[in-house]
Amino acid sequence: MGYYFGTFDQSSHIPFLKKYADPSLFPGDAFFDLRFTHYSYFWFFFLPFYRLGLLEPSMFVVYVLTIYATFWALWRLSQTLFDNPLSSLLSIIAFTLPHIGFAGFSVIEFSLLNRTFVLPFLLLALDLYLQRRYLLTFLLLGLLYNLHVISVNFVLFMVLFDALVQRNRVGWRAIVQGMIVFVIAASPVLIWKLGGSPVDFSPRWQWFSIISRGMLEILFYMLAPYPQILIVTLGGVSAIVLFFIARRHAPAPQHDRSITNFIYATLIILAVEIVTAQWYPATIIIQSQIIRAGLFVVIFGYLYFANYLAKGYQSGRVARPDFTLLTSALACSICPVVLLIAWAGQRWISAARLRRMAVALLVLVTFVGMSAELYATNLWRPGIHIFAQRSPWYDAQVWARDHTPRDALFITPPQIWWFYDLEWRVISERSTVVTLSELLEAAFSPEYMDHWKPRFEALAPGALDQFQGDIFANIGTTAHAFYSLSTGDLRRVARTYGASYLVVEKPHRYAFPVVYENEEFIIYRLTNSPEP
Repeated sequence: MGYYFGTFDQSSHIPFLKKYADPSLFPGDAFFDLRFTHYSYFWFFFLPFYRLGLLEPSMFVVYVLTIYATFWALWRLSQTLFDNPLSSLLSIIAFTLPHIGFAGFSVIEFSLLNRTFVLPFLLLALDLYLQRRYLLTFLLLGLLYNLHVISVNFVLFMVLFDALVQRNRVGWRAIVQGMIVFVIAASPVLIWKLGGSPVDFSPRWQWFSIISRGMLEILFYMLAPYPQILIVTLGGVSAIVLFFIARRHAPAPQHDRSITNFIYATLIILAVEIVTAQWYPATIIIQSQIIRAGLFVVIFGYLYFANYLAKGYQSGRVARPDFTLLTSALACSICPVVLLIAWAGQRWISAARLRRMAVALLVLVTFVGMSAELYATNLWRPGIHIFAQRSPWYDAQVWARDHTPRDALFITPPQIWWFYDLEWRVISERSTVVTLSELLEAAFSPEYMDHWKPRFEALAPGALDQFQGDIFANIGTTAHAFYSLSTGDLRRVARTYGASYLVVEKPHRYAFPVVYENEEFIIYRLTNSPEP
């Protein structure tokens, strides 16, 4: 997967961090009010490193340790469930390559975020719960609540669901004591939340329509006429099927009932997501993006299937060639449906030679094909970038940072955003009128739509009405609308919002004074702006 600094969700978290460190940055930019909607203390721990000029290396070190901890937690959880070193080894092999399920998020991500940081500790909390160390489980979940509320909510629901189903085994006393410990440990963020926005269950139809059609369809809908959504949904469903296949043949000796209840709890969450997206977009449910709970379906599906393979090989039920091919499918199945088809082929094709050729061809063709498609569509771009990746877009931001006043407002191409690209504010430390990617943050604050929508319609007239949920098409639509603006249109937008500079991609040119130019971008000083 690689590692990237300042991209994807960090495109807002890094500017937010800089704003916390230096409140004089981004004056008057309403976008930075959204940082208060992230009820997490995670990024505050990096403030000293930012002030020392060590932000990037410190984040990379934490990322590496987090990845190590994730594999350690997966190994430990597998050992607790199955007590089989081969099962644990296969689990580690499985998760070395990326796997996607519901919502399209890989288990291992290419960026340090609070959700990636808490994942190994959430797996540890589940492990502690299985070992009946209930107070430690709730204490750990409470502490993690201060770092990433959404992820902890998923695991807390899974644990409480199982505890209530098995209340005679767990005991009401343990449940009540555990929740008291949780509330105490989570009190810093709970107190912060009490002073913030209230929990809102009312539907916000227009807000939900804009954020889903604009950028986040894949986070709310499991069925949509776009390949990227259908594939990840099929992958999530396949992970569920793999879990129950493996459970039937090789359940966890002591903890199968709890893990099955965890899966049922996750399915309840996904069912709530379906109801919310289709019929009642309750604000708090949409803000929580609960489809992300499907990540645990993929984790448990692969853990169980790894054990199923190990048990089959050790018992002699699965011959070594078939074991090798299915292990390859386990590791290389970017979408779990490939592993499911390989298992079906191994079960239903009786001729050994034909079966092995078919499975080998399936694994090779799908892995190469999907990797090539992901790379071609820029959904997969491996590489290690401890610092922000140098590019003409980066250079334009550096110029803006070093040659314009802090209160300078830019008009920038609103469509420029992608998983591996820098957002304008990250390096430039300058505000922009509006960007399409702000919808990622508007998903947490319906009120921000009143600020965002008129600005976006001014810079990309007519684009919003054309959005249908396909992010690839939306980026192109936004670019076309932006570059349809005339010099007079841009001058009016600049006058309305007080913008001093204009950034455009070549070969687009306008009748304004050029102050900076590189091989891909031009920065203009608008006629009503002061000299830099």
